[in-house]
Amino acid sequence: MQAANDLIEKARLRNDFHPNLILFYATLKYNGKYQSMLDIFHTEFGEIPQIGASVDGMIFPDDMRTDGAALVLCKDDDARISVKGFFEKGVINSAEKLARMIKCNNGYIVLHFPLVRVPSVLKSAEFFAKGYYYSKKCKGATIENQKEYASRFAQYCDKDNIFYLPPTILEIFAKQTGYSVPIIGVNVMHTQVRINSPSIFCNFKDIEGGIAALVIEKQDVNAIYDDIFSEKGKTIEETRRNVNKEFTVIKEFKAIFEKNILISLDGMAPVEAVENLIYAAEKKKEDLLGKLETGDYKLYIPYGLSFFNKKTNGVFMLGIGAYYPFEMFPFFMDVSNYSEDVALVYEIIDEKFEAFISTLNNLKYKDRFIYFFLDVGVTTAFGEKVFEYKDKIKKLVGDNYFGILSFAPSVYIPLEFQKRNYLSESGKNIFFSTAGTNACLEI
Repeated sequence: MQAANDLIEKARLRNDFHPNLILFYATLKYNGKYQSMLDIFHTEFGEIPQIGASVDGMIFPDDMRTDGAALVLCKDDDARISVKGFFEKGVINSAEKLARMIKCNNGYIVLHFPLVRVPSVLKSAEFFAKGYYYSKKCKGATIENQKEYASRFAQYCDKDNIFYLPPTILEIFAKQTGYSVPIIGVNVMHTQVRINSPSIFCNFKDIEGGIAALVIEKQDVNAIYDDIFSEKGKTIEETRRNVNKEFTVIKEFKAIFEKNILISLDGMAPVEAVENLIYAAEKKKEDLLGKLETGDYKLYIPYGLSFFNKKTNGVFMLGIGAYYPFEMFPFFMDVSNYSEDVALVYEIIDEKFEAFISTLNNLKYKDRFIYFFLDVGVTTAFGEKVFEYKDKIKKLVGDNYFGILSFAPSVYIPLEFQKRNYLSESGKNIFFSTAGTNACLEI
């Protein structure tokens, strides 16, 4: 492919540079061609560890792209670098098996996995049929039975590798490493969803819906996490008050859910309960399948349901819209530890443009490579203004950096790396939200 060969030619200009890590990211422009590009890179670079994914954009010195491909050659003689990947039936099964392959006592881990893996047309139709079946079974059923049907649907979504649950995956890897090292979850999902996407790249293979782990063992690491929200409270009631100050609360609901399946809000189907408040409209299966095939299936909704964590006092924000042709609402977070009292909220973020890159204000070293992860939601929220980041980032970090725009990252980050009481804490030292988070590593 010409694009891959062009990247190789640019890399050859640095004939005195011998990398020990290769990053490769590409947008949906090259969907279906990723493996042929990876084959070209493999021929050129051999068995050097490589990681990457299909993303919505990239930021690098003097440029920012939302359409294209980037090949980054990295070298660190002081670090031990390895990349491993795994893709087997069942998300949790894959995560557990990959975690057992990982060792990291000092340093950090960067995981790449789809947030939602959109399968083939046939498997997508099967998913819609399953959702319709379990939604229908819930009608008129007791709450106990509704939860049982939702649990079965959740099991199906895990077994068929459709929904990846970042806090659950991070907990698996954090436990394996003794809760001692920072772990960043690159949650890969495109703003315009397409069949057989997104893709994860591991050691020059497109492993599709697999999980890939970059392990960098090194002393004196600096891993930084931040989000655009205010701090959580010391109690769940205090957190609710903080949310009420920061967000416009449109309506409060009593939710029924099981694991990562939202069953109802005030006894109504979730989208039905909010459709007059957020102008969501019911969609038909045939329309959705058509949009998935053409890549016109858009996810951005400027409203969210706020779930309050009974253990951490944190908040999980869930964007809700008419994504499915059935009544249940599956998503990418196990909310078992969250209160049934939820709120539909709206946040005006016009004054939070700088907050989306806030981790870059807390760099510790002056001469290290900066590898950072931003919420692609900024492109929808701020439009062309987002290109101002190009100059702002260069001013903050210099010329040695690379950043990706994808779904908001998740992290496990030990207490000593935390700067404040983040609102987005979803588990002990685990942070995730559907928008507004950013993370950075100094390698």
